[in-house]
Amino acid sequence: MTLRRGMRFMLACCALACAAQQPGDLDRLLMQGAALSRQGDYAGAIRLLKEAVNLAPRNAAANYQLGVALLQSGHAADAVAPLRLAAGADPANETAYGYLGDAEMELNDFPLAAESFHAAMAHTPDSERALVWWTEFSLERYRTLEFSLRASARGRAALLQVAADDSRIDAEKRLELLQEALALDPQLPGIEGELGVAQAILDKQADAQANLNAALQHEMDAASTLELRALLAAEHGDWNGADGDLSEVRSRSPDEFQRVMAEWPRRLLPGSDAQDGVWQCLRGAQTACLPAPDSTRNQQSIPPRQLFAEGRWEQLAAAPAPATTDSAGWYWRGVALARLGRCADAIPALERGLKSGAEPDAAHLADCYEREAIHAADHLQTLGKEASIHQIRGDILLSIRLDARHAVDEYTLALKLRPGDAQLLEKLAEAFYSEGEMAQAHQAAQQALDRNPHRARLLRLLAQITMAERDYTGALHYLGSLATLAPDDAWVRVQQATAYAQTSQPENAVNALKPALDAGYPDERGSLHALLAAQLRKLGRDEEAKQASAEAIRLADAFAQMSPGQQPGKPQM
Repeated sequence: MTLRRGMRFMLACCALACAAQQPGDLDRLLMQGAALSRQGDYAGAIRLLKEAVNLAPRNAAANYQLGVALLQSGHAADAVAPLRLAAGADPANETAYGYLGDAEMELNDFPLAAESFHAAMAHTPDSERALVWWTEFSLERYRTLEFSLRASARGRAALLQVAADDSRIDAEKRLELLQEALALDPQLPGIEGELGVAQAILDKQADAQANLNAALQHEMDAASTLELRALLAAEHGDWNGADGDLSEVRSRSPDEFQRVMAEWPRRLLPGSDAQDGVWQCLRGAQTACLPAPDSTRNQQSIPPRQLFAEGRWEQLAAAPAPATTDSAGWYWRGVALARLGRCADAIPALERGLKSGAEPDAAHLADCYEREAIHAADHLQTLGKEASIHQIRGDILLSIRLDARHAVDEYTLALKLRPGDAQLLEKLAEAFYSEGEMAQAHQAAQQALDRNPHRARLLRLLAQITMAERDYTGALHYLGSLATLAPDDAWVRVQQATAYAQTSQPENAVNALKPALDAGYPDERGSLHALLAAQLRKLGRDEEAKQASAEAIRLADAFAQMSPGQQPGKPQM
């Protein structure tokens, strides 16, 4: 750069800097950025909104608009920082927290997404939008976790064990669930003691004694082992032994002791001459039920692993939060919070503990998500938000029960209360698509797109619908719009390649498909490599076609040799 050109550059920068500091510039940039975002020109909007943020780095509105534009244009990772700043600057702005949760969810950062969605609801507890946001997130995570757990014997066992802890089921059902859980996975924590308790309550003493022997060998200090030993001691009239074990449970966890009190059989109470506090509790004298202090040990010095093993839930919940990388610590803390009924607090902890807690952690997490979704839906009901209730029912039917036909009915009822609502039209289109009603799916999706023309999820759905209808020219229209919004989306390129191939455009098909496959786009069965080979042959590129065909055969053979459990497609936790 010459001296003169350098001077001109510096003067131009100074002029821009001075102009940017003129009064009203921030408002102008925000207005223009918002207008461009509405038009779908996210690149232009982002450029102006970055100028606004440079001008006022802590401005909540500027950061909010920039974060939303980045998120809508497929840059979730870049959207997190401005959205987090906007949410922190204005806690009452539940949409900032909601969009932040969306961005974190796209990045699979589920602990932070849970915290963001819940913060939106906590700051504005009667906000319909915040409640729906939290419910949708909870249902989606519940669906993913549930499907993943049901794919393995250990996962199904963990689900059964958590289901058996529900106070609303009767003793016979609890016994049935725990027997099945133990048969599927004898290594589940606490399972032998819990099954023994269920057997003892139903007066199956021989079975209960066998499980007590096993529990004493594997988990001597578990709360369920203590409860089981107390039950069997009481069966044999050993009231002092039973009192000792029950007192230990009471000193460890008042909440756990309350549960023991609720299920203790009335036939296993001593005579009126036994006046110890434990027996008064079990007779219903609540004033005697405060936990006795444990003077034999310094509870503060007990390591978290032991607190967990002994069921000291309140202490675990009150302890300082574990280090970010301490997956086991988060698992123990999450289970403690879940056992105390504090699911909103348990969810982020359990999400962070999934690596260590595996199936037992995921089962508690799925249970908490289900409970939170029900709680939020109940609150919407009390607020009289009938449209949202029908929407959530539709979500449950479509995503969890896989009942698209009745989901259509719920979304249709919601639309009668909120006519023309773009989100409901989108959900209705997804339900029709799942049911195989392509014409109706296309109509509903197009109506939604007319109201929200730059919605990537709608464009993707319309591309899928038109591909299913074999309208490849129409599919290329929607895929082109998607490619503009998300130029790095390999799925879009692969779909374009298929549509180009079907419309006799082999060169465009190869140009779209080959880079995606070279970059590692999954092709488990080899079908995409076979498609590439066919298009290369049409272009006379025979040597490349042979290579692609050989790779297609290799992939197909490798897939055929896999066992069903090894094959891809299982939902991930």
